[in-house]
Amino acid sequence: MKRIAFIFTFAFALLVVGCKIEKDIDNPAFKNKDGNGEIKGLEFVHFSAAKESWLVTKDDESFEHNVVVGSTYAHGEDVTYNISLDKTNGTEGKEFSIPVKSVTIKAGEYSAAMPITINYDNIEKDQTFYMELSLAVDDALINPVYGRKAVITVLSDKITIDWGWLLGNWTAQDLEGDPYTMSVAQVDETTATFTNIWGMESDMTGTVDFDKNLITFQGPINLGELYGGNLMIAHYNEEIEDYDDGVFYGEMSALGIRIFGHGYYLVGGSYDGYDFGEDITMMTR
Repeated sequence: MKRIAFIFTFAFALLVVGCKIEKDIDNPAFKNKDGNGEIKGLEFVHFSAAKESWLVTKDDESFEHNVVVGSTYAHGEDVTYNISLDKTNGTEGKEFSIPVKSVTIKAGEYSAAMPITINYDNIEKDQTFYMELSLAVDDALINPVYGRKAVITVLSDKITIDWGWLLGNWTAQDLEGDPYTMSVAQVDETTATFTNIWGMESDMTGTVDFDKNLITFQGPINLGELYGGNLMIAHYNEEIEDYDDGVFYGEMSALGIRIFGHGYYLVGGSYDGYDFGEDITMMTR
């Protein structure tokens, strides 16, 4: 059901985007003309992502990350676009450094990167900071669908992961479908209940190891009735491309909880044995 809904939504999105492009082409505000007054084509400049999260750890070989800027038009010469740092709750020169606030897209190319160095040693315990960047370009180069800004959140492994961090409500996102709410409650010193995975309003129990930042789930687990049968979550064995009674895991980090190695299938009813496939569930706050 989720897969069918996803395909329909994707097709509808393509239709909407297509209509949007048509409107842009017909709108003089989005037509770039050369000296002869001929239409050169749509030219937009934007960040590759409006929002990003970077996780830095003490084991990183390099703390340099790239902010990518793309153009829809390949020029015959190098073009430089300036970037400004509009807001941050960190300190430039302390937690991070931006050597050059611009990107130069080479002739005939469509993208370039601006490096930002994260100064790991200067990040405090449990500190999270963000950088809001903005393209300092003419309004005519900005596609209103993408905008001119990018917000980058920087997290590190200098974070306290304990029961206080784990318990409560989370926003979950599977490989397909819309985000939904999951909650985590403590059962005892080593066990927690995870409620509403895949939006099924059911509980599944995991063993929590804060030393390894790992949660272990023993499958298969019955998540309740669906399509006249029962929806099962279980370990997906890639070697046999099927499910077994093994374990799957939740990995805890500054980015959230990543549940992986699992998938869903139906038992009983008219669709007995139907396989929804392998999945990954990302829980964030």
